Amino acid sequence: MGMRTYLLTCIVFLADVLVQEANGDKKNIPKPIINSLHINSDIKFTYAKTLVSSRILNPADVAQEVHFSVVLPEEAFITGLIMTIKNKSYEAYVKGKEDAKKEYDAAVSAGRSAAHVSQDSRFSKDFTVSLNVEPEEKVNFNLTYEELLSRRNKTYKNEIHVNPNQIVDDLSVVVNIEDLLEIINVHVPQFTMNNDLSASEAENSAVKITSAPHKVKVEWKPTVDEQKQLSKEGLNGKMIVKYDVDSSKNPHQILVDSDGYFLHILRNDNLPTLNKHVVFVLDVSGSMSGKKISQLKEALRKILLDLSQSDYFSIVLFSDGIVAWGPDYQVDFHNLWRSNKQFDITENEGLIVLANEQNVKSALNFTESLSTYGGTNIMGGLRNGLKLAKLGQKINKNSAHPVESMIIFLTDGQPNTEESNPDKIIDNAGSLNNGVTIFSLGFGFDAEMDFLKKLSLVNHGIARRIYEDSDAPLQLQNFYKEIASPVLADIKFKYIQDQVEDVTSKEFKNLFSGSELLVLGKMKPNGTLSSSLEANTWNGTQKYEIPSDQIIVLPPCCKDTPNKTFGHLEKMWAYKTIKTLLDKNTVSKENATENRAKELALKYSFVTPLTSLVVVKPNNSAVVNDEESKRGHSAVDRSGSPGFALHSVSF
Repeated sequence: MGMRTYLLTCIVFLADVLVQEANGDKKNIPKPIINSLHINSDIKFTYAKTLVSSRILNPADVAQEVHFSVVLPEEAFITGLIMTIKNKSYEAYVKGKEDAKKEYDAAVSAGRSAAHVSQDSRFSKDFTVSLNVEPEEKVNFNLTYEELLSRRNKTYKNEIHVNPNQIVDDLSVVVNIEDLLEIINVHVPQFTMNNDLSASEAENSAVKITSAPHKVKVEWKPTVDEQKQLSKEGLNGKMIVKYDVDSSKNPHQILVDSDGYFLHILRNDNLPTLNKHVVFVLDVSGSMSGKKISQLKEALRKILLDLSQSDYFSIVLFSDGIVAWGPDYQVDFHNLWRSNKQFDITENEGLIVLANEQNVKSALNFTESLSTYGGTNIMGGLRNGLKLAKLGQKINKNSAHPVESMIIFLTDGQPNTEESNPDKIIDNAGSLNNGVTIFSLGFGFDAEMDFLKKLSLVNHGIARRIYEDSDAPLQLQNFYKEIASPVLADIKFKYIQDQVEDVTSKEFKNLFSGSELLVLGKMKPNGTLSSSLEANTWNGTQKYEIPSDQIIVLPPCCKDTPNKTFGHLEKMWAYKTIKTLLDKNTVSKENATENRAKELALKYSFVTPLTSLVVVKPNNSAVVNDEESKRGHSAVDRSGSPGFALHSVSF
């Protein structure tokens, strides 16, 4: 017995020594060096194609794993990846998830490389490729991603993440912008090492901007010293390029290419703003206590002060029960939630409040008294918010000018009172709704964003996460500014049906000042493009025929790559169509919708939730598979030759 104990002790001691020696050797291995990092982003007609190129050296005298990491914008699709080792290139390709899964399983069972998926960054997606590199060998990575930039508050914003996390001798970011309209208000804020929206908007003095009316080039090539001034450990942040186009004389921009694909953009910031009735449906459950409720109060104060005096507003609070506020309402929150379990409010016109100075002041006093308690009755909050929106529609039915109703719904958690099934809540809200837009805001990481996105898609709105950081009030205010000024409602783009095909969405609930609407499609052979627009305006419903002289036919141009046959507008059309199909699939999963989205993603090489990125090298492959990676499975190539382990975006 004593001998066995002695032997066991010796074995454990020996193992401990070996581990310590191995760790000691590992500490002496020099880390991989990024020799160069070049990022080139080309924006044409607001569609951005970005190429991230990096050259990485393994300076050690032993093979080791190097990592190529890129943070992508949230709405971007990866479209290409090429890795070059010893002058030989390995190009990734896109496959359907099911086919890729088979290759993934085969790779794992054979002990070869596999995939991993992660998402960490705010408003973004992380992509990492890991590669075993031989001693003193270099590897080149080239990753391409594409996205359609959105216009918000009269600004297009191209965010480029620069995150080498070490000082790089050769680092550059170049952004080229091209448009047929004059490019205006180009602004590049100082490089930011965090996501805080309150970061300085001061101009980045190290950036070189070369401007012409229709072309702009932005160059940033920080020296080693300039990088060290920002961070001694290397850059890990965002370079942001902001701009707009002058659409004051051309609210309709219609482009047609030589293949018949067309792009129709509507921007109109000069129309009078519609009056609106904003119903705030706000979560004041126990989980909103502390910093969250303080930040909500701060944001709500500023939003209320931004309301036009011709607007109307209502406030509905929900925890276990429901409370609606009116100017004459006196409430003691300390005792209210403990005694109030009512799931429905009594409707009265006093809850539809004109945003005059006196009423806003009363609402501000009410806001200061907000406190939190109890569970999360989302169904009750939405039901009563929709009741007030419907009542507002009835009251304002005969107004001289239309009043646009909308709900701003904010929650930080999941429903757990009255109705806890998200799908039933969405169905019930949809059946109660009478054309009211629901904008959903998920506060913090516990918010169920899949539920909120589906809720808003069904009800003509959008959903957005509000990150629980120091700038949360500013995030809320910026979102409100995007939707504060509706200029058109119930918009319908019309084209002669037998002249066009494959047209993206043609009907929209709202156009907001500072934003845009896009329609893409294809003219049929020998067809002509004739367009009109119908919408509710400040002066009622109007129809506008778009003159044919506003249609610009683009000259024939080179395709997007030498080996592809896709024009620029065709690629934009594919991107927009896939995004729309994915949204439809979120609302209601149908095989036809999913199959069409997958078919287009494969044809145009977009990495989407329905497709995977596969890297092939002789006798080995690596597959992006998010289902396996979420469970933590990973395999590495132990053959000693360069092996791939992909860490890709989480959708």
